[in-house]
Amino acid sequence: MPDRFIMQAPAARAALLRGMDLMTGLLRPTLGPAARTVAIDRIVGSDPPEVLDSAATIARRTIQLEFPFEDMGAMIVRQLVWRVFEAVGDGAATAAVLAQGVMHQATKYVAAGGNPMIVKRGIERGLAVALAELRRQARRIDTPEQISGVVAGILRDPKLAEMLGEVMDSVGPEGAVLVEDAQGTETGHEYIDGIRWNEGYVSHFLLKENQTEARLLNPRIFITDYFLEKTEQLLPVVEACVKAGEKSLLVIAPEVKEQALALLIVNRDRGVLDEVMAVKAPSIGTQRTMILEDIAVITGGRCIHQEAGERFEDVMIHDLGKARQAWATRWAFGILGGAGSKGAIRQRINEARAELKTIKDDEYTSNKIKERIGKLAGAAAIIRVGAPTKSDQAERKFRVEAAVTAARAAMQEGVVAGGGAALVGCVPALEKLATELRGDEAVGAKLLAAALAEPMRAIAENAGLDPSPIVFAAREKGPRCTFDVVRKQWVDAYDAGIVDPLPVVLTALETAVSAATMALTTDVLIRHKKPDMATNP
Repeated sequence: MPDRFIMQAPAARAALLRGMDLMTGLLRPTLGPAARTVAIDRIVGSDPPEVLDSAATIARRTIQLEFPFEDMGAMIVRQLVWRVFEAVGDGAATAAVLAQGVMHQATKYVAAGGNPMIVKRGIERGLAVALAELRRQARRIDTPEQISGVVAGILRDPKLAEMLGEVMDSVGPEGAVLVEDAQGTETGHEYIDGIRWNEGYVSHFLLKENQTEARLLNPRIFITDYFLEKTEQLLPVVEACVKAGEKSLLVIAPEVKEQALALLIVNRDRGVLDEVMAVKAPSIGTQRTMILEDIAVITGGRCIHQEAGERFEDVMIHDLGKARQAWATRWAFGILGGAGSKGAIRQRINEARAELKTIKDDEYTSNKIKERIGKLAGAAAIIRVGAPTKSDQAERKFRVEAAVTAARAAMQEGVVAGGGAALVGCVPALEKLATELRGDEAVGAKLLAAALAEPMRAIAENAGLDPSPIVFAAREKGPRCTFDVVRKQWVDAYDAGIVDPLPVVLTALETAVSAATMALTTDVLIRHKKPDMATNP
């Protein structure tokens, strides 16, 4: 390939597609119950290569392709795969295969003279119809066996899937589940008091190097509804911790910005505090105030209120809550083993139930109060993952964390038929849409419809089967039925437990279409020349 730094369409689009094909080719074999493996050489050392069957891990390990413009296409797939995995814990290979399918179908048409922007519009209109159809297909799950079925494909260990089904059923979709290393080779679990909220950390700069999740042991917890922006606001809190010999601090506030954030980072970097984390207070308005008060009761602390004019200078160490452990990711945070008294928590629950009785014809507020009651009374679990070697333990822990995310998503929003059947079940709705559209928009909807069969094709191919008759039969049988490639027969997906969490399929499809249409509408690629080290030492 010539040494070029700018490439224009159609060559640019073709280069992106080649790169997407190369990356997807690494991930496609991992799809389905008859998944293959990919061996990746170690960057350093003489250890044997890693043998992986997790699409997200494989994509993360693949950091560069030989040709720069193809590498851009590969990195589009790599990014979309990791985004899906981070959000829902599964569906990485499905997303890659869908993106490849959309891009292949669309690139051929655009190369023949189609307008990429109008084709994109048709694909996006088709996406909206497909997402609505998937939601229509969804079913709730409510038993440990159903939850085990959801995570079986991720864990590839029936006993571990059974245990996780029991744990998730016990703590519920809002319960906190912490995954830790075990000392031995056995994997076990225990239940403790704990709660989880769907708001994450305020800045990744608070994470230690190479961390994606913060874990704080025995933290002090500062709770406030003030917006924290200045050093003076948090300085009394830090000083109170230092005087009391406390080295771990969690801050919960609507916003933590600028000088206040810098104060936390500086004190951690200088060793004044060993661990610091700031998370965004959940919800808004009155509900946020009530949740902050709940957290104060759970942790035995006090919420510092702006409306009451409470001053930061008056904050003492006993105003800060305590917990056995706290954790935070980009999407959520949780508290395990809060130090609040059982009596105070029971009283708070009774107050919330009394408030619930006064709510009439306000489903939103009623649901929020019920959610608060559930969290106040909620349980949490710790899963301790064991394995013969450190590398096996890391891989198994990674799978368990992904399975917890996927199980929670399924419990909250339901499941659809697995094996690619739910996606194929959307095709008739897209074909109907195509008859209502015109020109390149109609083509866009048809292209998406064709691409929706790709995950089912990949699953069949990985099992050594001819995919074409299976996809054809899936159209005839409808989205409730799927082909079990292990037993080689058609089954009722829900009865057989071959299901996927609805949020996983929605996220995979939505992210895949976003990535593919971005690549489709890219006309120019530019790469930077690396500096010449001989002339620029």
